[in-house]
Amino acid sequence: MTNQTWRLALAASAFLSVAVAVAWDASGRIEALWPVRNVIAHDVAGILTAVVPADIRPTDTGSLRGTVHDDGGRPVPRATVLVAMPDGSVTEARTLADGTWTLTGIPVGRHPVWIGAPGFAPVTMIHRADAGLTGRLRAWFEPGIDVASGTVAAGTRVDVVLTTETPPIPVPDTPETVTDATEATLSCERPVASTARRSDVTIPQMGVPSGEIFRYRTDGATDASQPVVRRPLLVVYPGPASQWECASIPLASAGFEVIAYGPPYTFAIEREIRILRLLLASLGTGDPAGRSAEPRPMQSRPAILAGSYSAIHALRVVQDTGAGTIGAVVLMGPPVDLLDLRHRLETGDYRPPFGLDRALIALGMPDREVARHARYSARFHVTAAHPPTLVIHSRSDDVVPVAQGEAYLSALRDAGVAAEGMILDGGGHYLLSTGGGEADAILARTVTFLMTHP
Repeated sequence: MTNQTWRLALAASAFLSVAVAVAWDASGRIEALWPVRNVIAHDVAGILTAVVPADIRPTDTGSLRGTVHDDGGRPVPRATVLVAMPDGSVTEARTLADGTWTLTGIPVGRHPVWIGAPGFAPVTMIHRADAGLTGRLRAWFEPGIDVASGTVAAGTRVDVVLTTETPPIPVPDTPETVTDATEATLSCERPVASTARRSDVTIPQMGVPSGEIFRYRTDGATDASQPVVRRPLLVVYPGPASQWECASIPLASAGFEVIAYGPPYTFAIEREIRILRLLLASLGTGDPAGRSAEPRPMQSRPAILAGSYSAIHALRVVQDTGAGTIGAVVLMGPPVDLLDLRHRLETGDYRPPFGLDRALIALGMPDREVARHARYSARFHVTAAHPPTLVIHSRSDDVVPVAQGEAYLSALRDAGVAAEGMILDGGGHYLLSTGGGEADAILARTVTFLMTHP
């Protein structure tokens, strides 16, 4: 083989290597690809670690410090600054009134830094703002800010400007939801004896077929001379809504116009979040199919009830919805900090059932994908405008640790939100799946809370 052939082969090999690396990195930004990509990367890393075990985390630590301002030059207080490790452990700080912050005890090396504050578009710093071309190219393959060993005073400085967050794409004022005119009357004995009427709801523009979304309601009233005033309630279940009928029916019997949906089990959830926003917008519009000759009034502000994994979807909807639009929120066993869950998974503290472990892995390595973890971690997005919230959690929950619910309660109260907690000793994770005194008490507390916050 001639020298020229060797040079061409080396050049082709180098080009192919760069192209593969760029394509692999780009696949992490494509919603249809990143879950599969991240699972493959995690499994390959696990194999390599088993073959060549090594603790590569340095023992020396350093610090980062800096400021956070808005684009008008004003300091942003209480912004969150995060550095995540591959195992999901984090170093976290909040900015002071003057916008300054300091992170200490960070392992020496390169680390992406996530900075976010409610109302602002979050930023992930993968290189310093004053990095030259070489630094920016290096960040493509090795993203992060350099942390060197030393004192806080010598820590690398990172100054950030946050811009106002772009509102999500608005949903139509009158979303195209179609309700089947055929209703079925259903009854349940557990957890509470009740009866309601069910009809199918479809959203043609989102490709949602019949059998995934249901509307439950009842015409019962204590005084026949008074119209039935129904409170619109969007219920987001962890699994198909058809499997949770005996939770929806008691809520309808209690006086709610229930729309129930169970998003599929994946962390590529933006489509499902938009579906929930469409359903939320449809609540309170009366009878879409025009079945009733005398449409019954509904209280103006809808409420949201969500449990387990689906609380992630619901809380993103709350964050994307204007202040005062939602009257109240009830959460049951909510995961609100995905970095904490990933850390517990990696350290073996718990093994969640039903594929939650694979869903967490699909989010990507926490240090490289800190922005994605933070986006769906409601703990980092609480503001004083958050609707009144009831958090129900069990100490015996083996899917989402009770510490998650307690942490969210603390964040809500710190922000001045009207928040209540119902922490149980029993009941497990799926709190409304069985009958008994606890389920009765949970349902009664839920109804009382929602009616107290119209």
